[in-house]
Amino acid sequence: MGSVQARGHSGTLDAQSEGPSFTSIRQTDQIDATSCSSPVAHDVTLEVDESSYISAEIREVLSQDAQEPHLEVDEGCEEASDEEPCSQSVYAMSMYPGAGPAFQVEQSYRNGHDSATIDSARTLYAEDFDFVVENGRQYCGDYFLPIDQTEQTRQYVIHQVYLKLFNLELTTVPLENPTYILDIGTGIGEWAIGMAEKYPQCEVFGTDIAPIQPTHQVPFNVEFHIENAEEEWIRPANAVDLVHLRNMEGAFSDWSFIYSQAFACLKPGGWIEVIDWEDFFAEKNFLSFYPEGSVLYIFVKALLEAAELAGKPRNSRHLNKNLLTEAGFVDIQDSVYDLGIGSRENSSYGKFWFFSVITGIEPTALRLLTKYLGWDPDDVRELCEKVAQEIKAVADDPDRVDAFVVKLRVVVGRKPLDQGQNAASKAPTRDECQEHSGDESTIGKRTIRSERTA
Repeated sequence: MGSVQARGHSGTLDAQSEGPSFTSIRQTDQIDATSCSSPVAHDVTLEVDESSYISAEIREVLSQDAQEPHLEVDEGCEEASDEEPCSQSVYAMSMYPGAGPAFQVEQSYRNGHDSATIDSARTLYAEDFDFVVENGRQYCGDYFLPIDQTEQTRQYVIHQVYLKLFNLELTTVPLENPTYILDIGTGIGEWAIGMAEKYPQCEVFGTDIAPIQPTHQVPFNVEFHIENAEEEWIRPANAVDLVHLRNMEGAFSDWSFIYSQAFACLKPGGWIEVIDWEDFFAEKNFLSFYPEGSVLYIFVKALLEAAELAGKPRNSRHLNKNLLTEAGFVDIQDSVYDLGIGSRENSSYGKFWFFSVITGIEPTALRLLTKYLGWDPDDVRELCEKVAQEIKAVADDPDRVDAFVVKLRVVVGRKPLDQGQNAASKAPTRDECQEHSGDESTIGKRTIRSERTA
């Protein structure tokens, strides 16, 4: 089967050996984790009984249909056409659909200097850049997803999907002249950069455990700091207008701590916004297309088990509104959106989302299943290939009746203006929300895309 290999780029990282514990990086330096000069740790080796670390059930799955041809890599095929389907692996990066100008609403600052960009020093604070190479992928700290160029490209495509889903808007909360925005787990930094462009008078800070954000010709009012959100946040109290967390499922062991830290730094009336998957691992909706005992069920069961062993569960429990209530937030609302997998479900972004899902199978599973369950990397990749084929079969099924979607939940809450405020005093009712079914904005009209929530 074809798997994507990480592409390295040149870059410099000048760590200070003396003085304060931070790394200073100028925007004219290109930061790339794939070529960072930090020491690379050896792969973690678990002592396991090779006769039992893969169950008989898994062995049967991996051995079945051994004669079936897999999709092979064809370097000469850039993209499949409707008439002649390409036989390239579902993992190949060349199969990514190109993001057209309609999606690239945040890229103008990279085309040259103007009054909104600057090439000055930026400081990324870090005790240590904990880079680890395992099974050909590069990771940072104990986070389960890789941070190499391949994964960064996938994250960029996912960002384009969000832009299209939300009609090119970046947040669902009603901001008025914000002065301080905080993006936790900023990743490649695209969301933070977009907010800095939209609100030029606002200071936008993106935090992450890995220095993979751009530092060249970014808006002057955005800064990226290397911080671990599971430690006490070094932010002033009562100062932030919006704390934003997106796609952080599986990143934290204690979400109550995350919400308490967010509450402390928000100013009275400030917002928190949490966006994450609702049903990738639920037995309804997405998994309902597959029989129990299928390859996908086995895959999900193994992932959940490994995540529990890692101490950072892969589920949507952090989207429970009660956690925000316990932290002190009021006016809590949640909305659920359908992300259609494939152009059949949504012609505008379905193709982008399909490839984001397919190419996310291996990075989602590789570290968890090898490090915490002791699986062999080749077994993991083979299972991921089978899972990809199952997902592709449903997405391409012409006789399918039900929509093939992944549920996305958006939960927002507000820090009360005063301690005695009633949690429901200003929250909009569901009757005030307008149902819709197309691609119109889900932000300005305060609508929900799919189902009502309690």
